[in-house]
Amino acid sequence: MGVDVLLMTVRQRGTSPKGRQVSPVEFLLDPAGRFARLCASSRQPMLSRVDPVKTLVLTRADMPQFISEVETELAASGDREVTDLLERVLGLARQCAAQESHELHLDGD
Repeated sequence: MGVDVLLMTVRQRGTSPKGRQVSPVEFLLDPAGRFARLCASSRQPMLSRVDPVKTLVLTRADMPQFISEVETELAASGDREVTDLLERVLGLARQCAAQESHELHLDGD
C-alpha cells in the first residue's frame, strides 16, 4: 500500500463547503509503498501521522513543519531511490508553501 502525494489547488466560492472545488496540479505516485514505509518508520511527528489507508490534507500553514521533517529524513537517507523520492516530495511541498490556494494531499490507498 502506497501513499500518493498530490498537490491540489482549491477554489472556494462563498463560505459553504459545497462551493469548494479541489483539482490536482501535480502528483507523485507511490505504487511500491516506499513513501508509506518511510512515514511509518519515521520519528517525525507529522510524517508519523501519515496513514496508508486514509488521506491527510496539509495546508500552506503546515508546510514549514512538513518541509523540515522531510529534509530531516532526506539528510538521514543513504538510499538513492529514497533520496530521489524525498526530493520530489520536497518539491511539491515547496510549491504548496508558495501558494495560498494549494494543499498537499497525502493519499493512502
